[in-house]
Amino acid sequence: MALAIPSLQIENGPQRKLLGARKRRPSRDVSEDQAKKTSKYFRQSDGDTQRSSKDEMTTKTTTTVAVTSGQHAEENGWFESSFSCGGKSSKENEIQQEVDAPLKETAVDVRDKKQKPPGKPSEQDNSDNDSEKDFFEESFQDQDFLSHVESIESQNSVDVVDSVSEESSKCESVLSKLVEKDQLILSPKSRSHENKVFGSENRSNIQNGNCDSIGKTRSTVQKSVCDRNSNVQVSVCNNNTDKEVKEIKLKTTDQVKSEEVLRSVNSVGSLRDRLKRKLLQNVGTKSPVSPAQTVEQGRQSRLKEVEREAAIIQGEGSANDIGPFYGLPSKVQQLLQKQRGITSLYEWQDECLRLPTLQKGGNLVYSLPTSGGKTLVAEVLILKEMLCKKKDAMMILPFVSIVQEKVKGMAQLAVELDFLVEEYAGSKGRFPPIKHRKRSLYIATIEKAHSLVNSLIEQGRLDSLGLVVVDELHMIGEGRSRGSRLEATLLKIIYAKASTQIIGMSATLNNITDLLTFLKADVFSSDFRPVKLTEHVKLEDNIFEVHKGQTLQESLSHQRTVAFQYSPEMNKVDPDHLLGLVTEVVPQHSCLIFCSTKKNCENVALMLSKLMAKYKRELSQVKRQERKDLLKELYKDGEQRMCPVLQHTIHFGIAYHHSGLTTDERHLLEEAHSDGVLCLLACTSTLAAGVNLPAKRVILRNPYIGTQYLNRSQYKQMIGRAGRAGKDTTGESILIVSNKDRCKVWEIISGPLESCYSSLSYEDGKGIRSLILSTIGLQVTKTTEEVFEMMTHTLLSIQATQLSCDIVAMTKDALQQLIDMGLVQQKRRLSQEKENSPVPHTLEVTPLGRATFKGSVDLDFSAQLYKDLKKAEESLVLASYLHLLFLVTPYDLVKEVQPPWMTYFKQISMLTPVELKVAELIGVPESYVAKKASGQHTRQAVDEFVVKRFYLTLMLYDLWKQKTLWEVAEKFEYPRGFVQNLLSGAASFATCVYHFCQELEEFWAYQELLGIFVKRLAYCVSAELLPLMEIPGVKLGRAKQLYNAGFQSVALVATADPEILVKSIQQIPRKVAKQIVASAKVLLNEKAEALLQEVEELVTVPIDRSTVQSSQGQTSPWDDMDLFSSLDTQSSTS
Repeated sequence: MALAIPSLQIENGPQRKLLGARKRRPSRDVSEDQAKKTSKYFRQSDGDTQRSSKDEMTTKTTTTVAVTSGQHAEENGWFESSFSCGGKSSKENEIQQEVDAPLKETAVDVRDKKQKPPGKPSEQDNSDNDSEKDFFEESFQDQDFLSHVESIESQNSVDVVDSVSEESSKCESVLSKLVEKDQLILSPKSRSHENKVFGSENRSNIQNGNCDSIGKTRSTVQKSVCDRNSNVQVSVCNNNTDKEVKEIKLKTTDQVKSEEVLRSVNSVGSLRDRLKRKLLQNVGTKSPVSPAQTVEQGRQSRLKEVEREAAIIQGEGSANDIGPFYGLPSKVQQLLQKQRGITSLYEWQDECLRLPTLQKGGNLVYSLPTSGGKTLVAEVLILKEMLCKKKDAMMILPFVSIVQEKVKGMAQLAVELDFLVEEYAGSKGRFPPIKHRKRSLYIATIEKAHSLVNSLIEQGRLDSLGLVVVDELHMIGEGRSRGSRLEATLLKIIYAKASTQIIGMSATLNNITDLLTFLKADVFSSDFRPVKLTEHVKLEDNIFEVHKGQTLQESLSHQRTVAFQYSPEMNKVDPDHLLGLVTEVVPQHSCLIFCSTKKNCENVALMLSKLMAKYKRELSQVKRQERKDLLKELYKDGEQRMCPVLQHTIHFGIAYHHSGLTTDERHLLEEAHSDGVLCLLACTSTLAAGVNLPAKRVILRNPYIGTQYLNRSQYKQMIGRAGRAGKDTTGESILIVSNKDRCKVWEIISGPLESCYSSLSYEDGKGIRSLILSTIGLQVTKTTEEVFEMMTHTLLSIQATQLSCDIVAMTKDALQQLIDMGLVQQKRRLSQEKENSPVPHTLEVTPLGRATFKGSVDLDFSAQLYKDLKKAEESLVLASYLHLLFLVTPYDLVKEVQPPWMTYFKQISMLTPVELKVAELIGVPESYVAKKASGQHTRQAVDEFVVKRFYLTLMLYDLWKQKTLWEVAEKFEYPRGFVQNLLSGAASFATCVYHFCQELEEFWAYQELLGIFVKRLAYCVSAELLPLMEIPGVKLGRAKQLYNAGFQSVALVATADPEILVKSIQQIPRKVAKQIVASAKVLLNEKAEALLQEVEELVTVPIDRSTVQSSQGQTSPWDDMDLFSSLDTQSSTS
């Protein structure tokens, strides 16, 4: 980890970088004023010390003087050099002026005449590196101690220098004469010593503030004379001939006198002399601490100082903080900027992350408008939980598609920060989760999150889950199973009194206090929007702007009247002036049109493209090539099939977006809209609740969703997509209403906010029954008293008065129904003796009840599933996969099916005899379907539910045989989006059936059959493509491209260069290639961690402690983790 050094500024010369800096050779014409200004941490730049061009032209001789120190200076090294330069006496300055005068006139670097051969490093370069290393190590010394020593030396150095300087006058005079005659030149050996002498001399002078002799020959002469063992090597050459070189060795002849002077100084008994003597002795002694250790100590001390400074800057923080970015390392901030372009946080985000509630680990609900940046706060908290507190985290998202997008988005961060990302959606997810050595982020749907929490509670590992983040917390009041499961998940975490922190992101609610009471949480709310939003209402040809007011008249002010040049024909086709409203912003900006139905989305997109083709033809030329590439990609993903509507509309930058499209098609259209290739999407309300896809202008085609009026929350969610942060300065929304709907406008734009109510009581208490069954099975509640106590902590109990429900009576009814269904049983305590006293019962789940809650099977279908599995066990047909596919066909999709009987008859008549036998065993006779197709009435006793379910099974059977979604959709006359949802639902339900059978020993055969079957059903591809399909974000088309390009395993994809993927695979964006590689790395790390965990479990074997201790005396705790060491120990004992 690089050490952070604070930035310093000086007047002359650039900053001297301590790490990896390159040594600059000082010039010889540095002025005294400039040298004195130089800090001890910096060296003057070449630009500051360079000779003027005029001096270079007038100088005719090239002479360089180098004097090297003796063996004693080389042995003592860098540590002694820091003490070698003290202050100068007046006599010393006089000597320096006498020697410097002639030298300044002729001192020119010999390298100006003689160039170094290319490709051959000189000894000077090596010496430069050594000198640089010395300076780097020296800079970490204790500066206070050095300044103290230098002040003492400056006071006592006059006598020593004066005595020795007189003895060196002969040597100096000889050198001066040689310089004047232009006969003094450096030998290669002496040049290497020059760097050491100059380096240490200049550095010590910089530290003492005496830089007047930097780079001058006089200071080198003085340095060498002052040394007791100095040897001077001088190379003398004739100026007329460059090849003739003679070396002259000069030795000081009066070394004895120098030593006598030093001994006389040592004999002085004053305090100052004794300090001087002690310092000189220390200089001659090698440091007991190596330079490397000294440097490392300097690094560590500086690192701690920086961390303390960061803590002060950040203000009050947690004890788990490890960095300056809200407790996170600065690397996280750098990654957010690099990968997402986030340079700074909004003011509300900064305020929210500093809340005392979060610092203390308390629960929090924060509420903001759409596109306010809520998700980033959640991600920072998740990273802090994993990196700082070393605990796992879970993020609960409402839809499978959003889970998949978030897994891809977090993959690159996971690779850089070394944590795992596990997807829990559809058929993906391990139960129980593997206990990894690394921290894990579980990204799950509401249903999978419920099962995951159940599994952690059962294993006693709930405390390892440090944080749970819930997106769209208001969905707890959605109704039906999704809302009740979300409430049950949070209730179990709270009731178990785990240390898990709960963070909820919610839309603005009218009764948010009920949620705060339920979660025992604080609230943070703001009306912040990164882009200003202006709301409008269009009534006929008039557009009104929406303001805050007490009445409709006060809330609406007339802004303008539309004056689009519409012909009568255009008014007939487009009475709402959609073309005019759209062309005001496109193609420079983007636009969204929300429609009430899926069919209306397609009609609007087709209508606008036809009008543009006739009246706005020039729009088809915008980004023409990019739109062609998009069409090719859609055509390829659709297996050479494509929607005719999209094929026409995309040329004009228009597309529709709803659940009838496949997942791949929706992703491609969303990316194209974000990149500006598409400028208009006609979509349903699901886009507002799902992917974050903002636009400059949002138009609501009418105030309906299906046949129901918009409520205020839905309206706010849709118009919240207006305005793109970083691209637009303002956002606009236009609600189009007709005369008949004008009375509803006030309720939509200014009505009260929606309230969030518990969903446990849906379908006559179905949510309560499911909650009680799971808590009894997990032994969270063991008696009837504990069940009633647990129910008092629910959101339903908090809102009982508002909902007018009797929580006690509803709990009694739910318990009785579970007992009647054979899922729960009561047992009387053995300690009960009195007959008339109240009978406290313990509650236990039956095997069927355990299989139901562990398999996450709907209570209404658990008995039916058991019956179907038991019936099939007697006559299961394994000659084809048709029978197994029927057993895993979801029950909840059957009610949506109304099969076209003629198509049904065609498909069933094409079955083989073996497959027809399966239909007969299931209860779907061919004669019954034939009569239905001909329109005849039949009296056959046939279960209509089973007949419809088998029609879905036939769709799955074609998909299993690797037919495309397009082929199956056309053959069975259902939208391809529905067919894909059927496949996803079947894969998820197959996982539930598999876990259901694992809890019932009588279904041992299904446990073996469904293992590999479930995995293959999730993708319906050939075996060789299965590994690639596991990579998040890789679908069938992309998997085939990777396989054909040679990337046939997850490991090959994980180790691939994204640039190679871009070159090897046609029409794959660089961003997508990086995401695929990062996702493959995360998947590979997850599998590696799983295998390591299995290895640890395998090698952990019990050891006979008495035998081992008798042979070894003491056992290491690590012996349990090594199978081979334990076996060796046992063998040696025997």
